[in-house]
Amino acid sequence: MSDTTANPLGSQAFRSALAELLGTFFLALAALTVAAPLTPFAVGLTLLVFVYAVGSLSGSHLNPAVTVGLVVSRRFPFAHGLLYIVAQVAGALLARLVAGAGLVGELGHSYQSGTIAAEFVGFGILMITVAATTEKQVVKAGSGIAVGGALLTGLLVSHGVLNPAVALAMGLATSPAMWATLVSAVVFSLLFSLIQQAKPAEVKEESKLVSKALADNSQ
Repeated sequence: MSDTTANPLGSQAFRSALAELLGTFFLALAALTVAAPLTPFAVGLTLLVFVYAVGSLSGSHLNPAVTVGLVVSRRFPFAHGLLYIVAQVAGALLARLVAGAGLVGELGHSYQSGTIAAEFVGFGILMITVAATTEKQVVKAGSGIAVGGALLTGLLVSHGVLNPAVALAMGLATSPAMWATLVSAVVFSLLFSLIQQAKPAEVKEESKLVSKALADNSQ
């Protein structure tokens, strides 16, 4: 997933925000229109696809809680994060409008959030994987599989929503999917930072030696 550090008000920032809007639109559309028990698979595959499709443009967060977690752990600029969240919510609400009008698929009869613990734990699986991908702990070619698989696993474990923007589109504005995921984002992104800092010295040294060897071989 990309590490966007450009001017948060520049043209590149707005292009990446547009990529977030587009990706979140399709993610929310899958969540809103694909019936259970296939919903987690449709949503996970949609995220997998968009990590490869727009990951190099925006990082493919497609989730306000993911953006909050990356901002809190200083892996993403604050102002740019605000722009992303606006785009993500707009994309999800647009999906609700399109599905509600019967233009693509149809809305489910009802939607349900997971419990507080389920949304917290389920989102934690996704947040740790996204943080690891951002820190290049996952090879770029496998990033979509890792992140999409993490979301699929989190959804199957929690039976939740794991996305505040999608929760809004589902009419679950006061549910745990809105706030427990945000708390989870803060907790697990900072927890991953602590794990990174606590990496044993010998592992760090080995990483340096491998990097040096690769650099020497490329000369």
